[in-house]
Amino acid sequence: MTEVVSSILGTLVEKLTSSAVEEIQLVRGVKDDREKLKNTLEMIQTVLADAEQKQIKDKAVHLWLLRLKNWCYDAEDALDEFEARALWRQVRSTEHLTLKRKVRYLYSWISKMIFQFKVAHNMKELRKSLDGIDEEKTRFNLSTDVHERTIVLRRETHSFVPASNVIGRNEEKESIIEMLRRWDDVGARNIEVLPIIGMGGTGKTTLATLVYNDERVKEHFTENNQVWLSMPLEFNMKNIIRDIIKSLGGGAKFDDYNLEMLQNDLRKLVQNQRCLFVMDDVWATSRKDWLELIDLLGGISRGSKVIVTSRNQVIAEIMGTVPPVNLANLSPEDSLTLFVKHAFEQGQEKNHPDLIKIGRQIVSKCGGNPMAVKTLGSLLYSKSSRSDWEYVRDSEVWQLETDILPSLRISYDLMSSHLKQCFAYCSIFPKNYEFVNIDLIQLWISNGFIRSSGTNQEELEEIGQQYFEELISRSFFNVVDVEDTYSLLVCEMHDLIYELAISVAKTESSNMKEWKQDISQMTRHISFPNPLDVSKDELRDCLSKLSRVRTIVCKRLGSSDSEAFFLETCVSRFKYLRALWLEDSSFDQLPSSIGGLKHLRYLRLRGNKSINKLPKSVCELRNLQTLDLGGCEELEALPANIKNMISLRLLIITTKQQRFPESGIGCLTSLRWLYIVFCEYLEALFDDIQSLSSLRKLCIAECPKLASLPQGIQNLKALEHLMMLDCESLRLPEGDSHEPRSMFRLQSLILHKLPELVSLPEWLEGSASTLQKIKIEDCPNLSALPRWLQNCSSLRTLEIEYCPKLSSLPDGVRLIPTLKLKIFDCEELSSCGEEDD
Repeated sequence: MTEVVSSILGTLVEKLTSSAVEEIQLVRGVKDDREKLKNTLEMIQTVLADAEQKQIKDKAVHLWLLRLKNWCYDAEDALDEFEARALWRQVRSTEHLTLKRKVRYLYSWISKMIFQFKVAHNMKELRKSLDGIDEEKTRFNLSTDVHERTIVLRRETHSFVPASNVIGRNEEKESIIEMLRRWDDVGARNIEVLPIIGMGGTGKTTLATLVYNDERVKEHFTENNQVWLSMPLEFNMKNIIRDIIKSLGGGAKFDDYNLEMLQNDLRKLVQNQRCLFVMDDVWATSRKDWLELIDLLGGISRGSKVIVTSRNQVIAEIMGTVPPVNLANLSPEDSLTLFVKHAFEQGQEKNHPDLIKIGRQIVSKCGGNPMAVKTLGSLLYSKSSRSDWEYVRDSEVWQLETDILPSLRISYDLMSSHLKQCFAYCSIFPKNYEFVNIDLIQLWISNGFIRSSGTNQEELEEIGQQYFEELISRSFFNVVDVEDTYSLLVCEMHDLIYELAISVAKTESSNMKEWKQDISQMTRHISFPNPLDVSKDELRDCLSKLSRVRTIVCKRLGSSDSEAFFLETCVSRFKYLRALWLEDSSFDQLPSSIGGLKHLRYLRLRGNKSINKLPKSVCELRNLQTLDLGGCEELEALPANIKNMISLRLLIITTKQQRFPESGIGCLTSLRWLYIVFCEYLEALFDDIQSLSSLRKLCIAECPKLASLPQGIQNLKALEHLMMLDCESLRLPEGDSHEPRSMFRLQSLILHKLPELVSLPEWLEGSASTLQKIKIEDCPNLSALPRWLQNCSSLRTLEIEYCPKLSSLPDGVRLIPTLKLKIFDCEELSSCGEEDD
């Protein structure tokens, strides 16, 4: 819970110092209330870590945190009102003041005065309610000395496990033993480091234990020179050295030794000794600390080895000297064998073929995770009732908190508060749902989970990608597909991880499976089932329980009475909505009341093949950051006042327009990503494209009639990724050869199915120093690549496929040291070879 509180508290402190709040502080009393709020929030922040620890055993602290969390949400909604008002004035300030608008301006001035006094009242009420919460915390004696990253009670691993209890790891075991007994020349150091990486519960410690106790290993290293270390959460050099010395039989009482004295003892003990170290369950270390420890072992004999087990792929990159052993899940048959071993007395399984059949179905739900298999087997041990087994098989949420969730919870607890929020949010999706990095990151941004540090210029999307990749590294996300062209990562969560997400999200998020399902009124993020066959009364009863919803996901929404009622009710009722996901729907119009969703940041209508027009009011969504109209094939045109959507960061467009007018998209100066896709009739873009000063990614795909791009594309100085795909009439602008080359920071260029492409335009030379990837596919008339290509010193990948008229590469391209060159189906380039790495 504190991850939500901590994150929002930080956001609130920032908002209280924003220009939107600064503007209204002159109203009587607002400045004092604002300062008191800010000071109280900062004081509460200092005790959150201790409150997180104490709430486990103290229900009063838990209830206090719950009250604080709800206050935080209400405060954020109130402060967002101020910012929404500021955005409204920003748009109005650009309008030409006709007589009609002057009258409207007078009314807006009066409205502003009323709004400011309302703000003053709200600020005072927020301060009073927070004062009550702050006063209540004094009863709990919360400490400011506890930091967010605390020591958690953890199981201590050991170096013994009966080999007969291990199923399905013999191949990995033999491979590791072979590596340990090698006498390879390892260069300047005499020690090799092998990481074993895998998700919690996959048997990393068990595998390391089997290897450690194998007689061949003991004979090779001698038992006195084998050291097993259960690693602490923090990489404490002094404690690690002390533990190594104890394991090697140092024997001296050195509790009072300083680090230098310990280092001297360690050097003496390992001098000319061939040792094996197992560092089990490593969570964190820096490259500097690790190299320092390795240096202390410098006198060790050649052939010494270190085995490191971790859930974090980054640990393998920091510590490993050989490729890691990435533990896959068990096969279905190995899983069943392990399950049977724990569910039955030896040999008794033969008497229960009906239970074995159900057991196979249960095991299939475990995804090959040994911990899950063992826990379920133990749960059903000695239970011969078929109904018991069926109950486990059919249970939607398995309550296995003693063995499975706690082991994964450790990894969760070590995340930053923002990453915890991002992970817990994923429980809104159904089990086994495959989500795409770009989509999920935009949802995170829309809910305020991603914030820049303020000390660098990183984009929110870049920070979100870092979060996404960290969750992959921690084995919380499993990559199931990589779409290289669009830089897409498709991931899913293992069932155990998904259950963990549900556990930590509690009532915060809900994935409803049926309309009669109980739901907490505190739910903020919710996925609804399709309401096609549900009566209006049932819908009204369900939706009336909710009031503070921030995310709604509902797919395949049609135009039936119940579906229209559902959509209209959601739009009118949930005024604090931040994300509305209506993918693959077939309704033909959005309610005009959608313009009242002042907090909406994310609107996804992708795949709606019926909607032909957006209401004018959609342009009043001045907080909207993502508008996804991809695949909306019947959409006649973008709304005329799209320029008013000044917060848009990502825009995906499919329309029937022939051209986009000026002073529309070109006015969206906050836009980072622009995708123009499946526009069957599009012949021209907007000429003021150069005004998109923040644009990082531009993708134009499957626009068969688009013949040219505006010259202004050469002036997109922030552009990093350019993709032109399946545009059969498109010619790229050449630019003026006499003009000096503008400098760009383009990193990737992807061209696919462009039959009119003969050569790359010269203006791309401005990105010669930054280009890292060029991919050209199915461009049958491409005959030459520019000479400046050999100056692309940062180029890592040049991939060319099916360009039959391309006869040569520029001199010097092959000399680029970082380049990986791939050439396929280019007949005239046969002398260059089909592929060159």
